[in-house]
Amino acid sequence: MRLNSDYYDTDFELTYKGNQILIRNDGREGESLFINGVLQAQNFGPNDGQLTGQIFDDNGKKVTVEVILGGRNTSDCLIYADGTLIYSNIPKRETTKAEEEPEKEKKRSNLLFPFLVILMTLVFMLLLLPHMGGSDSTDESAEAAFQKHESGQADSDSENAPDISTPAVGYDEFIEVNYDWSYGKGKWTYGLKIPKKAYDYYRTVDRTRIKDYSFYVTDPTDDEYLAALAGKFRSAAEKENYSDLDMVKNIIFFVQNLDYVDDKVGTGYDEYPKFPLETLADEGGDCEDSAILLASLLRELGYGTVLVQFPDHMGVGVRGEESIPGVYYEVNGIRYYYVETTSSGWGIGEIPEQMQDQPARILTLN
Repeated sequence: MRLNSDYYDTDFELTYKGNQILIRNDGREGESLFINGVLQAQNFGPNDGQLTGQIFDDNGKKVTVEVILGGRNTSDCLIYADGTLIYSNIPKRETTKAEEEPEKEKKRSNLLFPFLVILMTLVFMLLLLPHMGGSDSTDESAEAAFQKHESGQADSDSENAPDISTPAVGYDEFIEVNYDWSYGKGKWTYGLKIPKKAYDYYRTVDRTRIKDYSFYVTDPTDDEYLAALAGKFRSAAEKENYSDLDMVKNIIFFVQNLDYVDDKVGTGYDEYPKFPLETLADEGGDCEDSAILLASLLRELGYGTVLVQFPDHMGVGVRGEESIPGVYYEVNGIRYYYVETTSSGWGIGEIPEQMQDQPARILTLN
């Protein structure tokens, strides 16, 4: 069952050598480029300004189309086909001599902010990397990290579920959390220690500067940490002789069993998307938080994943073959099967009834 994934407003289009080029305005989120009805590219906050796609000319030759946005409206852009300008409408503004100096200062300021962001990211990674030693742990520690109990009883002794990070100099305060969930024949338990400084860092990130939910998944500052956690799931799957599908389902069940906590209750804000590390430390969050966490873990394991954004809800899409039954969204000929993350019991391809008629925006995770 394929569902509708289009609720954009048409903003600008033109026809070039029989190909329809359509640029859609996604509001605050950015813009999307469609060619002959097929989504070619999307951009969001950090990537604003450029879209690239492919068309075919009259001789069947592939031509690269590049769109460079440069104004308040989507029609204010330059469009190139294999380097040849085919459309131009960039509004010009005359700058007086009195304005030239303030404009130079503004440019310097614009360059300073990305530099500071990069510097903060490097500092954070240097602080966090000493605690990634678990990703290179021995088979024995990997087996201990995930406890599977045939009796169906969870292990109440958290010491049997070691944390990913190893306490090191500079980190003397940790947030200790313990998870338990059911999958297969019994229950699983897992204990985790998260450096409080890492958690506090994410609390300082200004959410108003983030234009798209996909940023919370693709942000690299916690990649090493998430890779270590994902590696524990892979080690557990190897120990249990799980297939890839079983491993993915185990991760889904883990996320589904986290607590659902509304933003207003959990953070005091009406809208506060969490980075994966925050959701793990808080042992839960709302729909976008659990979706971001699941997409991040599956992405670390190399699985094709997208975020499925409804007007008032969010889920995850996992890449799958045509033989898989259930609800899916198609992007560039690839099927992404829907996964609900806010409560347990939902399988791959199953979607809540109230979501079936809702238009969905697909956020790719490059």
